[in-house]
Amino acid sequence: QLNEALCASSPDLASPCDYQSPVDSRNTLTLPIRSPRPRSMGEGEFSRVDQNSMEDTQRLWQRERLHMQDTLRQQKEQMVEDKKWLAKEEKLLDPMAPEEVSSPVPQEADGESAAPEKPPRLKAQAAPTAELDRSDDKVYQTVMDLVKVVVQLKNDIPELQPELYITIVKSVGMALRDLIHSVDDVLPTLHDSNKTEIEGTQKLLNNDMAELISKMRLAQQNAITSLKEECKKQMLAAAHTLAMDSKNMLDAVDQARVRANLAKPAVP
Repeated sequence: QLNEALCASSPDLASPCDYQSPVDSRNTLTLPIRSPRPRSMGEGEFSRVDQNSMEDTQRLWQRERLHMQDTLRQQKEQMVEDKKWLAKEEKLLDPMAPEEVSSPVPQEADGESAAPEKPPRLKAQAAPTAELDRSDDKVYQTVMDLVKVVVQLKNDIPELQPELYITIVKSVGMALRDLIHSVDDVLPTLHDSNKTEIEGTQKLLNNDMAELISKMRLAQQNAITSLKEECKKQMLAAAHTLAMDSKNMLDAVDQARVRANLAKPAVP
C-alpha cells in the first residue's frame, strides 16, 4: 500500500500547471529580447563599404595606367633620340655612304618580310661629338672604336652563321674593356663629385655587355626555329643600347673634365 503522500491525489504533489520546466508545455521557447551577440554592419553599410572600395580601386588603377603611359612615352622619345644619334655617328664613320631612302620598300610576293637594311660599312674616322680637342683623348677614341665594332656587328650578323656570332661579340667585349680601362686612367684627375656618375655608367656598360651575350646565346639556340629573326633583332637592340651608353659615358667624362678645367677646346 502506497503512502498517501505519494498518491496522485495527494495535495503534496505539484499540479502540472505548477511545475516549471525549461520548456513550456506548449513546446514554445521564450526568446530573449536582445540578440546574444552584437549586431554587425547591416546590408546598407556593406554596400557603402563595397562602393568606396571599388572607387578607391578605380582611382588607383587610373593613376597606374597614366603612369605607365607616361613612362612608355618617355621611353619612346629616348629611343628615337638614341636612334638618331647612332645613325649620325654611322654616317660620320662613312661620309661616302649613300643617304637612306625614305620611300618604303615593297614586300616580296612570298609574304616574307624583307631583310633589314644594313648600316654603312666603316671606312673613315669619326668626327668629334663635342667641341673639344680629341688629339690625345683615349676615352673618345675607345668610345668611337666601340661604336665601330657595334656597327660592324650590325653589318655582319645577317650573313654570319650562328656559331660565328661569338667572334664579333668578343670584339665588342674587347672594345668595351679598352673603354673601361681608359676611363679608369682619367678618374683620378676628376673631382669626387663626378666619379659616382662615371662609375655608375661603367657598371651599366658591363650590364649591357652581359645582356648582349645573353641575346647572342638566345639567337644561337633559336637559329633553326621560327624565332630566329626576332632573336637577331633583340641581339642588335642589345648592341645598340651598349653603343648609346658608351656615348653617355663620353658625355659624362667630358662634363667632368670641363668642371675640373681639364678640357681643351678644339683647334679651329
